[in-house]
Parts: sequence; structure tokens; C-alpha cells
Amino acid sequence: MTQVFGILGFILSLLALFFASEVMRRASHSQSELEAALFKAMTRIQKLESNVFHVEKLAAEIRHQRKRQAETLTALAKKGEAQKTEYAEGSGERFTPSTHAAQSANRKAG
Repeated sequence: MTQVFGILGFILSLLALFFASEVMRRASHSQSELEAALFKAMTRIQKLESNVFHVEKLAAEIRHQRKRQAETLTALAKKGEAQKTEYAEGSGERFTPSTHAAQSANRKAG
């Protein structure tokens, strides 16, 4: 009778070892799948961060160009106003090519 219990205990211990090894194998497989998914996600995040950095760089460049264009337009507007004021103050007449020639001759003579 004790031999039967001994053999039965041995078989149960082998079954428990098989069950434990199968659980460990499945857990290891699941872990490797999760690690692969994590690696893919990290790669995607790095690509997105790189794209965001590139977009931010382009946006900064566009802001800089707009600022330069605004400064150029302001300078041209001031220059145009100065010329307009100069012609308007030079004579009470409307600007025409002949009045411009007369003003230029007066400046050279004066």
C-alpha cells in the first residue's frame, strides 16, 4: 500500500513539474511578446518626437522670416512716406514728370 502511495506521489510530482514548466514557458513567451511591442512603441514615440522637433524648427524659421518681412515692409513704408512728404512739401502742385524735372533743376541750381 505504501508503494502505491509512493508511486502515486511520484507521478503527481512529475505532473506538477510539467505543469510548472508549461506555465513558465507561456509566461516567458508572453514576456517576449510584450517586450517586442514595447520596443515598437518606443520606436514610434522616438519618430514622433523627431517629427515634432522638425515641425517646431520649421515654425521657428517661419516666425523669423515673418519678422524679417515685417521689418522690411516697415522700412519700405517709412521710406515711401519720406519720399511722399518730400514731394508734397516741395511744391503745392501735383507730382508729374515735368514738375519733378523742374524740382530737380531747382535743387541743382540751389
